[in-house]
Amino acid sequence: MFVRTKTFRRKDGSKRRYVYLVENKRINGKTKQITRANLGRLEDIQTQLPSIIKSLVKITDTMQVLNLGRELKPEWTREYGLKLIFEKLWEDMGFGEIMRMFAKDTRYEFNLEQSLFTLVLNRLMDPHSKLGVHDWVNEVYGLEQQELHQWYRSLDFLVKYKENIEKQIFHQMRNLFNADLDLVLFDTTSIVYWGKGEKSNELLNYGFSKQKRFDLKQVIVGVLMTKEGVPIGHEVYPGNTNDITAFKMMLESVKRKYALRRVVFVCDRGMVSRENLEILEAEKYEYIVGVRMRKMKKEIQDEFLDKADMQKVKEKDNLYAKEITREGKRYFICYNPERAVIDKERRDALLLKLEEHLKTKGFKSLMLKKEYSKFLQVEAEKPEIDKTKVKRDALFDGKYILASNIPEHKLSHKQAILYYKDLWQIEAGFRQLKNELELGPMYHWTETRIRGHIFICFLALCLRIVFSKKLKMLHKHTSVDKVLNDVNKLKVVKITLKDIEYIMRTEFEGDTNLAFKALNLKPPNRVIYTNSDSVEIVVQRFL
Repeated sequence: MFVRTKTFRRKDGSKRRYVYLVENKRINGKTKQITRANLGRLEDIQTQLPSIIKSLVKITDTMQVLNLGRELKPEWTREYGLKLIFEKLWEDMGFGEIMRMFAKDTRYEFNLEQSLFTLVLNRLMDPHSKLGVHDWVNEVYGLEQQELHQWYRSLDFLVKYKENIEKQIFHQMRNLFNADLDLVLFDTTSIVYWGKGEKSNELLNYGFSKQKRFDLKQVIVGVLMTKEGVPIGHEVYPGNTNDITAFKMMLESVKRKYALRRVVFVCDRGMVSRENLEILEAEKYEYIVGVRMRKMKKEIQDEFLDKADMQKVKEKDNLYAKEITREGKRYFICYNPERAVIDKERRDALLLKLEEHLKTKGFKSLMLKKEYSKFLQVEAEKPEIDKTKVKRDALFDGKYILASNIPEHKLSHKQAILYYKDLWQIEAGFRQLKNELELGPMYHWTETRIRGHIFICFLALCLRIVFSKKLKMLHKHTSVDKVLNDVNKLKVVKITLKDIEYIMRTEFEGDTNLAFKALNLKPPNRVIYTNSDSVEIVVQRFL
């Protein structure tokens, strides 16, 4: 039976609505509606309906009337969305299986794989120290609590099995993306250390800091990526390791760990030196490297800076290039008109500032700044802007030069230039390591813990990059940061109605659905859990 209202129109045009209790019955093969009771005019009984409902509920075991003000109790709210997303990726990428495979022969009395995932998740979500993670897992996610020492033992495990784990990750990433491993991008960065560290720690040293913190000890981190931007390995070196030494050590690591058929190293100008090129050629590696054009002889510069004979590299790309062979080595001269405009604007701004300094600052302070001194000429101890130097500098606008030892029949100059452009992938990866994942500062005391901490950050970088790629495959122009921010708004809430517990998710906001679609992950139901699935609830709101 159910309630139905009927509206009757009177002769004067007014309307009256009546409430009936009716039942559908099948008579002679046809469904007919039978009126069981006439409850009267809706307007007359409306105020009595709450008491009628309460009276009816008393004679049934399947319904209740609740006072929201007294009976509804919110228990807690927890983070939910990003845990679902990165947990799915953790398994899809095989990281969970890899960790479980190496952990099965150990004697850890806690869930090692879950501990490692939690540390990686914390890096992606809300980076803390290991002591901070200890509190975070319960307060934010309600995950299984661990003893503090278990977090540190998880780092020790990573370092102990690093070689084997990275080999497995290498194969997983290659299979997932059909990565072109003929081309490997390599770069290093320095990570500062805030703390004293143990005296025997040979990893922590003073060196050339790319963060300009020469007062702090540091470690050097090198990362290998494919040209598609897929991380395949990382190494950690002492803080006083120069780029040449790190370069050679990474080459040895590549040969030892990965049986690659052919490797082409792509490095920017900061990594290139005569010593580095000699190492590459001695090891018979092919390379595409950036060249410091301003350090070349003037007659060579004039030849390279000439824009004649330049052709478009790619139809839809605003980049022009030509090739020049000199002393058996191929050089690719590249010109980007948009970059040329930017270079000119920066120089004009610098010259404007220089003119102001010439009026207000002393001669010595100007000559100490390299950016100023290259445009100055001094006559009778009076500095002036050298217009010839300014005109010469303008010839370099929007131009850069690459060098390669790869024969033309194996690699065209257009392919080489496009490969070099892919170097931004690894640079973006380092920015994520430093900024988004907050790899530094570090406070770990021992060398093993520092290496373990960096490995956690590397795993987090892998998850982040793979998520980004899957999202871009679905929707090319989607902002990864915006999607992750929307996913982070997805929470779970526990509420109690009398003795009935409910765990419910909040509604999807913004582009949250894109994240689930990109990973082929089914969105969770609104009601995730309840300890009663048979009780219907009739709620009356008491104000």
